[in-house]
Amino acid sequence: MRKRNPPTIKLSRATLTVALFLILIEVGCNLQPESHPSTEIDQPTPSPTVPPTSTVPVRTSTQHPSQTPTVIHNTQTPIPNTLPTQTEEPTSQPFVPIIGGADKIAFINQNEIWMANLDGQELTQLSDDSLPKSSLQWSPDNMGVIYIADLCLYVVDIYAIQTSIISCFDQAQRFESFRLSPDGKQAAISLDGQLYVVPFEGEELNQARSGEDLIGMADCKILAPYKHRDSMVTVSKARWSADGTQLAILRQAYEDDRQVELIQLIDITGCTTPIPRLDEFPATRFEMEGYDRHPIIQDFAWNGADLFALTSYKRNDGFGDLWIYSTNLHRGFESNPIEGKCCYRDPVFSPDGKYLAFIFQDAAMASNNPAVLYSMPYAALESGLAYAPMPLPADFFSESRTKPQPILRSTR
Repeated sequence: MRKRNPPTIKLSRATLTVALFLILIEVGCNLQPESHPSTEIDQPTPSPTVPPTSTVPVRTSTQHPSQTPTVIHNTQTPIPNTLPTQTEEPTSQPFVPIIGGADKIAFINQNEIWMANLDGQELTQLSDDSLPKSSLQWSPDNMGVIYIADLCLYVVDIYAIQTSIISCFDQAQRFESFRLSPDGKQAAISLDGQLYVVPFEGEELNQARSGEDLIGMADCKILAPYKHRDSMVTVSKARWSADGTQLAILRQAYEDDRQVELIQLIDITGCTTPIPRLDEFPATRFEMEGYDRHPIIQDFAWNGADLFALTSYKRNDGFGDLWIYSTNLHRGFESNPIEGKCCYRDPVFSPDGKYLAFIFQDAAMASNNPAVLYSMPYAALESGLAYAPMPLPADFFSESRTKPQPILRSTR
């Protein structure tokens, strides 16, 4: 018998097309779409940079560049940049020494204000009006130097090198001194020999013209002006304690029927009559050589706690011996740290109280010899160690009657 081949199934072209179409539909229904992360992300928008505002009330405001990093408020998570970026070489910054919690010093030379680092670098002239100046003080924001010229109180911006008027006491005869409290909220002002303690805020000080105006500003009326048992006290300078509760004043008094200058320490916390007197010197505390002939204290510095540095009056309109007084021990002694020689003026403690800066002029040399600026540890005053003066240009303080009145800027 003959074998039969399997039957052949013949499908038309239309039937094949329909079958293929059905298969593709089935496969497509079983596939899930692939998930892709979004690449569109909102970038944070930085807020505009706001320049710092000075805490010194001035009649005309001056903008200046901030010395602190700009803060951008970012409320979104930053996106890391995965793209390669070009690496920039770091810019080296000049070394600025910090001594005793201070980084800069300002002083007067030939009636102009100058500023420098404590190694003498970056010496910069801040004023150029030739007006006699006094009572230098750093502004509360450390961006300006406050000073007295004639009957006006000014502030010079140390970055913009621009000067503004804080107040002018044009109805007074003398404007002797100005000193801010450590928190910058009060000021001790000596006007026509009278001490006024007033707030250092708002526009009232800008508008003050006389002692009467300061009386109206004062929170404590017995400190504007300062009186003791209803008697007026003549005050030429004042210094604040570190906590702002006490004042050391340079005042006139009478001893053995003669007028003398002495330093008096008073407590101003209670605003009670009479204002408590805590100490008084030299008086009976110690004897200053030459004080019997010239009972004048050229200037004094206070560390804000228990130590005072003061200079007597011997030559060249204010140079004398350097004296140290302790309120804890009620004792004073002559220091003269530069080889035991005279003469000194304008002492100032560093912000942390551990260093003392002063002006020295060698009395053994000719009367027109230049003065130099020193800064040394207080603990080394009696050590006999030799310290080099600040490296300023040769004969920088060339005037024999120079009055630099240095001030140290705190880094705090």
